[in-house]
Amino acid sequence: MPKSFHFDIEFKYPIDDVHRTLTDPSYWKVRLGDLYATSDIEVGDGSIEVSVSEEIDSASLPNLVAKVAPSRLGLTRVDHWGPLSGGKAAGSVTGIAHGLPIRIETTLDLTAAESCTRLVVDGTAEVKMPIIGGQIEKLLKKTVEDLLGRDRDAVESFLA
Repeated sequence: MPKSFHFDIEFKYPIDDVHRTLTDPSYWKVRLGDLYATSDIEVGDGSIEVSVSEEIDSASLPNLVAKVAPSRLGLTRVDHWGPLSGGKAAGSVTGIAHGLPIRIETTLDLTAAESCTRLVVDGTAEVKMPIIGGQIEKLLKKTVEDLLGRDRDAVESFLA
């Protein structure tokens, strides 16, 4: 059964600046580095969808996951941000592992706060593996939190 999670992240910049950055292909070029060349980016009217796939050495994963993963694990991440309207923007991040039955889905709500911008994250992590699936799902919640925290840091660095 998928594990649900919820957390908030704050950006120190106004929502207009944060959203403009998240929907700017030049930000994604910086954020993705070498992966930018193989990413798929679709830009709409105030919106963006970024899909990136990579292979990682499973030795870099937590031991619990590395024990059951193939030596090279394929990962796909898809970020979507809709237009900013009324001081809010909706988004999502989906992650899929190729080689393990792992899926992460989040809904993201970006809202203006008094002196910052707040990102509200609601998601699920699902690992369809008997016995250890629940343990891996708990690890994935922390992984998503760390990843979106690094995204916040990258946005703030881009804006600085």
